[in-house]
Amino acid sequence: MMPDNYQIPDAPDSGRMDASYLRTCLGLRTVPGESPPELPDAVRQAHYDMARSLSILGATGPGGMTPTQLATVVALSLRARSKKALPVEEPPQPSFLEDVVSGQKVVVHWQLKDQAAHFIEQDGTRVKLLVKGDEIRFRPDLVRHAKQGEFPDIPDNINQTVGA
Repeated sequence: MMPDNYQIPDAPDSGRMDASYLRTCLGLRTVPGESPPELPDAVRQAHYDMARSLSILGATGPGGMTPTQLATVVALSLRARSKKALPVEEPPQPSFLEDVVSGQKVVVHWQLKDQAAHFIEQDGTRVKLLVKGDEIRFRPDLVRHAKQGEFPDIPDNINQTVGA
């Protein structure tokens, strides 16, 4: 856990200028006469984790981190920020599942082409279809309603009697 008051070294007199290098990598410009901009918390956390790991291994030098180590800090912080920024969304359920009935003709995109099939049931996150006599489970996004006149030699519903 990073301490709240953790500061990345930025002392040109001692040669430890990790914060300056990180600001340069991130494009945070320092205006002359003003205090330098704060580094994001994700960068501070990644730097703390890297510095702690290097210290445990005895790999810290007197001049701070090497450019490769600082680049790793930047990459880890950007990765952490992007993971936090992306909301976790459940995939939308296809609308055809709401009005499809068991036995109805549907089309599945399988083996690089559209093929006629018959809907059997929804099986968890998958859709069970009857394709060429075999029951196969598919992702719902691969299945759609059959268009009017599409696959005319296949019955519209296998549960209806012929001529009904």
